[in-house]
Amino acid sequence: MTKLGARLGGWAAAAWMAAPAAAWAQGGAPRIGVGTGLILSIVYGLIGILLLMVGYKIFEWITPFSVEDALSKEQNRAVGIVVAGMFLAIGIVIAAAIFPG
Repeated sequence: MTKLGARLGGWAAAAWMAAPAAAWAQGGAPRIGVGTGLILSIVYGLIGILLLMVGYKIFEWITPFSVEDALSKEQNRAVGIVVAGMFLAIGIVIAAAIFPG
């Protein structure tokens, strides 16, 4: 909580923090159509997938063993869990970069 929110206390702090949402609900944010929203979702999704693939290739490059062989031939579950965690971490970073705030 910010200093101003702590000074206001209780309901006033909640109202102060909800002010941006109220402004957006009243038309403060620009409105886009369904088609534009769909196109933007597809573009952002493709950018996210591309960046995940780049992140996986970098991860494959910095590891001292072949991640692909460990996953497909050896069926190493530990490597699979690490790769899944890496995908989640990169996905969170990409989402924060694409949609700040």
